[in-house]
Amino acid sequence: MAKKEAPAAIPVKRNALKGTSIIITGDIEGQTRSSASQVLINAGATIEKSLNKKVQLVVLGEGAGPKKLEKIEELGLETREWDDLIEEIRADGGEAAGGGEDEDEELDEEEVEEKPKPTKGKAKANTKAKAAPTPKVKPSTSGDFSLAGKTVLITGAIPGHDRKSAAAIVEEAGGEVAKSLNKNVDLVILGTKPGPDKLAKIEEAGIETMQWNDMAGKLGLEVTPEKEVANVETGGAPDSIDGKTVIISGTVEGHTRSGAQKMLESAGAKYAKSLNKQVQLVVLGANAGPDKLNKIAEMGIETCSFEDLVTKLGLEAEASEPPKKKAKKA
Repeated sequence: MAKKEAPAAIPVKRNALKGTSIIITGDIEGQTRSSASQVLINAGATIEKSLNKKVQLVVLGEGAGPKKLEKIEELGLETREWDDLIEEIRADGGEAAGGGEDEDEELDEEEVEEKPKPTKGKAKANTKAKAAPTPKVKPSTSGDFSLAGKTVLITGAIPGHDRKSAAAIVEEAGGEVAKSLNKNVDLVILGTKPGPDKLAKIEEAGIETMQWNDMAGKLGLEVTPEKEVANVETGGAPDSIDGKTVIISGTVEGHTRSGAQKMLESAGAKYAKSLNKQVQLVVLGANAGPDKLNKIAEMGIETCSFEDLVTKLGLEAEASEPPKKKAKKA
């Protein structure tokens, strides 16, 4: 009997999410729900089992239910895309919580999801893994830029900062950080890879935006260089994917990840749970993560765009909207 492919281990910074109560909704590519939860626990988070008043952050995977999304918006909870959050808390080297990054290693699922051993009494703070202190904001001398009195939303990954330290910089500059996109937001600070749906809502609401690096420059802060990303050229779509092992990377417009996966499987493809040496074709959507692109380039895997592939193979590719909530009769 073939071994079940284990979820990819993700090394994360210890205490990057310390004190944050989180719930995950939707499907996480390459992870089971329990292994995804363990990744966040390794970063210091507390995982909530249901959407309740303790939740501080909702981590979004693919195909999150429309009713759940409506409730999240109604409660005004902060949301983060899984890929964005992992990009922010991933350990680049040195001390890290969790296992290594080798996605090809055949481990039993129990090994990947091993829980930390319980300790008696209160856990001692890990002084070796303290985050760098928040840079002090220099007051703007030009007099034409200030965050004083403004409600600010940060979206996307901020190179060199977790969300808490980025928010602390905004607050020290006089701004009030919003937990979600709402009518009170005056300014949206854009990091790398902001979600396309969020960008569309920002544009629709007509809210002013500013790149994080531009804001940092105006405040006299040192900007952390962004990761170098490999230039992965999108190849032509193959005539057939029957029998090929494929994986989707990035956001597929008009489709959930599971819906797009089923379309490829209907054409005879075998869908991989993670990017590994068995993958023969990477189907690219929008905003594929830099780490994933670098690995695709390193492994030399063939690529094509989702749109080109479904067109060439004649697969059903109509965009579908989530069902709208019916208004209650008075």
